[in-house]
Amino acid sequence: MDIKTPPELIRTKYGFYHYLPLPTEEELRQYYADKYYQHGIGSYSISYSEEEIEYFKLKARLIYKKVSMLMDMKKKRSFIDIGCGEGWILNEFEKRENTVLGVDFSRYGVEKFHPHLLSFFEQGNIYDLLENMIEKGSRYDILMLANVIEHVIDPETLLQKIKGIMFPESLLIIIAPNDFSKLQELLIEKKKITRKFWLAYPDHLSYFNKESMSNLLSAQEFELKAVVAENPVDLNLLNDNSNYIEDPEKGKATHMFRVLADNFLADNDTDKLLQIYEILGSMGIGRDLNYYCHMSK
Repeated sequence: MDIKTPPELIRTKYGFYHYLPLPTEEELRQYYADKYYQHGIGSYSISYSEEEIEYFKLKARLIYKKVSMLMDMKKKRSFIDIGCGEGWILNEFEKRENTVLGVDFSRYGVEKFHPHLLSFFEQGNIYDLLENMIEKGSRYDILMLANVIEHVIDPETLLQKIKGIMFPESLLIIIAPNDFSKLQELLIEKKKITRKFWLAYPDHLSYFNKESMSNLLSAQEFELKAVVAENPVDLNLLNDNSNYIEDPEKGKATHMFRVLADNFLADNDTDKLLQIYEILGSMGIGRDLNYYCHMSK
């Protein structure tokens, strides 16, 4: 099978979309370890501006703020970032004196942007690492799965393995792109876009929106406590002057609009910015959605 040629996209019983047949674990390992980070593919870039770095730090702070609303963070907590990427969220929790661990296929992102975190980092296949943690009886208070679940072959199995390293009261945060959303349906209906731009095989194997992710989490015996949006940058596609899908040259400017707007709003009132994104998340509006959940009792 040619890993670059998309197979059939099907709708699962939970409502999210999934490619079949899937690439093998070895094909994915090769893709991510040898290409993904080193070539600046996907959301990972070779370098960032000061404004972009502040934006990434802001997103991490907003996550920490929301966690603090759902869990007592006055005492030291254990935190694991499964698929920690460049380490922005890992850094936010570590600098607040929590016990942290980041795991990922590649060390490239952490090594480039947060080399001081390498002593809290393990490289490898996340399934193998999770199995080892389960065997050792490792447990974590807070678990982060940011922009990972859409990449894996079997989201259900991944969630079940993650439960094996959770306490009954642990908090799991999942961040995933908001795909096949109502906004995307509107964009197609209004002919603002001529293709389903969110399809990104083999990087993304599954496509979730608020409803389908909620269905999956419920079926895997998780209780969803909150959904928080990230910047709804796709709203720009309703404006022909900022439609970066039909005119890719508008992409960088639109991205920087998102960066500068969020930084500006946070400088005014970070708590109220979080409230805005909580409201948008409850509506299922946002490019990415952050899902905060516990295991069902």
